[in-house]
Amino acid sequence: MQDVVLSLHAMNLNYTQRLVADVPDDQMCAQPVPGRVMNHGAFLLGHLAWVCDSIASLISGTPPRLAEWKETHGMGTIPVVDRSCYRSKEELLSTFADAHARLADAYTKASPEVLARPAPERMRARFPSVAHVAVTMMTSHGALHNGQMSAWRRAMGWPRIT
Repeated sequence: MQDVVLSLHAMNLNYTQRLVADVPDDQMCAQPVPGRVMNHGAFLLGHLAWVCDSIASLISGTPPRLAEWKETHGMGTIPVVDRSCYRSKEELLSTFADAHARLADAYTKASPEVLARPAPERMRARFPSVAHVAVTMMTSHGALHNGQMSAWRRAMGWPRIT
């Protein structure tokens, strides 16, 4: 099962990278639909990095490296159009890839006892264990946000990524 989770986790990273490869840095915060706020590229890359970092920290018991990103990329934050509020596309991609790798490493090294621990209290209604949190965030969470990124791209008039 671990190999399936890691494979899907890697596939999500690859697709995310392809979704923003041709997006100019100055367009990473664009809002293409008047009157609607969409999760844009800069927000989504930062959010995915923040989540990977947070879950790697949960599994490994080490302090998160991106705790300060919660303000702009945490759950419930609203994307803004001001490009200066976000890091460069290059830094977002690099940080995301690093956090993604740390999560894969933490998951690979986690003992069955660590994965069987109860999820943090704030998450327990949805995820009974650390394993449930990790597997969901490594697979369907990334896929969900890749779908948002794909919709944002299409609304911007850019071609689909296959």
